[in-house]
Amino acid sequence: MSEGTHTEETFFKSHFLKVIDSLKDGNEVLLAYDGVLNVDTISRLETEVEGKVTALAIPKGPLKKIFFISVEALQNMLIHGGKDESGHQHNYFVLSKNPSKVEIVTANLVSNGAIERLKSDIERLNSFNDPADLKGYYMEHLEKNEISDKGGAGLGFITIAMKSGNKLGYAFDKISDKLSLFMLKSTVNLE
Repeated sequence: MSEGTHTEETFFKSHFLKVIDSLKDGNEVLLAYDGVLNVDTISRLETEVEGKVTALAIPKGPLKKIFFISVEALQNMLIHGGKDESGHQHNYFVLSKNPSKVEIVTANLVSNGAIERLKSDIERLNSFNDPADLKGYYMEHLEKNEISDKGGAGLGFITIAMKSGNKLGYAFDKISDKLSLFMLKSTVNLE
């Protein structure tokens, strides 16, 4: 394992533990995963998310949103998450609940060169105050049907924002001259 990989892995572990620690006050951590994602891991996590939220007797509307956002976020990390110099992806996924909301926090590597575009995309989504305007933006984006080099049409953040019904939270923490940790937080109201 190269020094760079160790640095990213250590950085992610530390960040993950800080997020878990910050949620201990007034939140119940339902599911926390720190590690590499692959199709089998995502399938297992999807099953765990479904089991955890179903056991809580959450109303059907928020339940569907939580599951959809979780699946979309995991898929986005797998497909679009950056890799370190050794070709490793570093990710984490945290699902937590308090009496009024469920939060889905994800993190993956991004190249520092992608940060401004990601910030701009998320800020654009957060600028919509009317759900109808956000849906119109989605439809406009869908009609353009531009497929990226990774096979996506850029709809992931838009659909997460639409399902959440809340502003997306995000942060970037620089790891090196090339890579940063990108954290995305989605919130689903239970009431």
